[in-house]
Amino acid sequence: MKTFFSFFFSFILANTFAQTTANVQFQGHPRMLVTAKDVAVLKQKIHHKDFKEIYKSFQQQKDFITDGISASGEPNEDIRQKIEALAFSYLLDTVKEKQAGITAVALIDKYLNSITTVKGYHPNAHAYQAVFTAALVYDWCYYLLDANTKASLIASMKKVSCLAEYCIFKNTPKQYLSGHYGEYAPTVFLAMGIAIYDEQKEVFDFAYKEQVEKFAPSRNPWYAATTHHQGSQYIHVRYGNELLQAFILDKVGLHPYASNIADATYRDLYANIPQEKDMDGMPEGDCHNNITMGDEYLEFIPIAASLSKDGFLQSYAKENLNKLSLLSTRPFIFYNPFIPAKPFDSLQLSRFFPSPSGLMIARTKWDIDKKGKSSNAMVVLMNMKEYNAKNHTHLDIGHFGIYYKGHLALDAGIYQGKDPNNEWGKLNYVNYYARTIAHNSLLILDPNEPTPYEGSNVKATSRDGGQFSYKNRAWDSIQEMLGAGKSANILASEISKGLAPDYSYLKGDMTPAYNIPKNVATYNAKADTVRRSFVFLNLKNNDVPGALIVLDKVVATNATFKKTWLLHSQNEPVIKGDVISVESTQKGRNGKLQNNVLLPEVNNQQIEKIGGDGKEYWVDGKNWGTVTQEDAGQWRIELSPKQAALSNNFLNVLQVMDAQPAKPALAVTKSMATKGNYVAVCIANRIVAQQLSLDKNENTISFSIGNKSKSYSVLITDLKAGKWLVTNASRKQMIIVEEQTGTAYFTSKGGSFLVEKVK
Repeated sequence: MKTFFSFFFSFILANTFAQTTANVQFQGHPRMLVTAKDVAVLKQKIHHKDFKEIYKSFQQQKDFITDGISASGEPNEDIRQKIEALAFSYLLDTVKEKQAGITAVALIDKYLNSITTVKGYHPNAHAYQAVFTAALVYDWCYYLLDANTKASLIASMKKVSCLAEYCIFKNTPKQYLSGHYGEYAPTVFLAMGIAIYDEQKEVFDFAYKEQVEKFAPSRNPWYAATTHHQGSQYIHVRYGNELLQAFILDKVGLHPYASNIADATYRDLYANIPQEKDMDGMPEGDCHNNITMGDEYLEFIPIAASLSKDGFLQSYAKENLNKLSLLSTRPFIFYNPFIPAKPFDSLQLSRFFPSPSGLMIARTKWDIDKKGKSSNAMVVLMNMKEYNAKNHTHLDIGHFGIYYKGHLALDAGIYQGKDPNNEWGKLNYVNYYARTIAHNSLLILDPNEPTPYEGSNVKATSRDGGQFSYKNRAWDSIQEMLGAGKSANILASEISKGLAPDYSYLKGDMTPAYNIPKNVATYNAKADTVRRSFVFLNLKNNDVPGALIVLDKVVATNATFKKTWLLHSQNEPVIKGDVISVESTQKGRNGKLQNNVLLPEVNNQQIEKIGGDGKEYWVDGKNWGTVTQEDAGQWRIELSPKQAALSNNFLNVLQVMDAQPAKPALAVTKSMATKGNYVAVCIANRIVAQQLSLDKNENTISFSIGNKSKSYSVLITDLKAGKWLVTNASRKQMIIVEEQTGTAYFTSKGGSFLVEKVK
């Protein structure tokens, strides 16, 4: 069998990848994750105080008793960790720990040959981990290997890698932006290729060719967004492998990836929430909602810190270091305790993740080291992503999430559950979970519209009035995705100055996402205009820390198409007139959200709550699935205008506070402009005035709001660039408006405001 694999492998590579893409000359061993000059530093690192707990785990793994054989025939992490710990010990001291190296070599061959079955996602990952550890043993213990042992290990690594999802010998269909091939397989092929390069250079030539010609061109353009295209959960799995591949190549002097690759880790940092048992941070896309994928998926954090030398990422790496024990020896390599850390309190609380993404995350506090209800940090996610990357992303443009002592405005549903129809590509997924209906966004329902193509072999049958995507399956490359066009357009973005910005502002046009693309059907557009703006106000108030103002302009092509504004919650909401409230108090949570509905006007509001037993995933007259779970959303509010019209505005102000003891909400008032198409909102000591069309205004604006004897911080949006004169009873101010932001921000007494563009 070993002879067959060696022959077959050489034949395929010689005929398919004859031309090497890298003229490299590896200098001896070790070269996988570490080089000879790193060994002395490693000897110092392992005794650093930061590694106290990790070192204990390492010793326990090293002392695990095994003959190297997996009795079940499945990958066994205890055996793998033991072998890697032995090899690492030999790497650090080739004299005193020679026997450890000899034992590691003997055990890894037995272990690989005992693996005969790989079924399921996690066993697949552990099979690749077995090969990765084998590559480390091969490299770190290289000078203990004779020719026969090398040949045996090479054949065994190839055999086990082919028991997993992707076999290097087969032309398995691959995608280089998304899909499972963006996870472990290319990492393992690269590791194996570097380790055995002296004996079989074809493996590395194959793996590096894919890195340079396929993966890097698809990934690098997305790193400009400083986030990951596969959402909040798969950043751990896929981005983790991307960073690991960059780390592996960096050690041998090869750099196909953008220098800012580590910055996407900020997506995870900003979305971190104090309650670990809640959903995965601030969810976006497929998330496991407390069905975690394991702490071994946090390796990207110390790798990012080590590659970038970024002090904030170093602090984040240190915070998570003790969760990495399942990685065996690698925390000692990935985490560098000598990089100076920066305190989170010196990092701005809001961050914008630009095109090709379009997320904004705003916080009122960091509190990364606080857990549970001891923290009163408010975290808000605002989603206006310009491109839908498919695969594990959702039809969720315009979605917002709000966390305060529990998730209060939810990204609803769960990715995996006990119900067989509740997983990727199944009935729940295509009819609810991945659809707009499960998010805090907008719907425009044409009752006869086609249903979106989502999932794999299961086609959606429900109509929700939501968004569409340009392709059913994952994109093969980012070039294919970019060529299909934007699903949304960022119209304006701004984060005000300071570490704790007064406001964080994002505005976008989502119209393309609501109209049926050609790949689904030839069908008339249902949406003429769909625009949304977010203004998050950090109120710097212990009782009500912040408020989110959401303004929408929705114009349908038919007045009878129902327009709906969505708000999801775990517990049943309470509706009192135009005020909606919801609490999250189970299992130590203590958050409350209040939403003041300001538009449509009271006499034109239809507010309905949907959910509870049997209606958790209710869409188009049917409940799609029977399983929900803690903090995954069982209720939603549907806000619609009563009177049919082509054009409508929605204006909502959402604030948070403690549920117990009950804290009073802040008063919220609105004022329609007497001149200019504007609406103003007043809450606490803030005034925000926005154009109802969410376009760019150059006309005179006049409105009156606030107390004449009280000072306010005033934000006016949607202004054309140039000079604007603001006149109030108390003063006149000349303000320069920038093209990208379209905002004017100033301090003034309340009362009447006249805002004029200076010619």
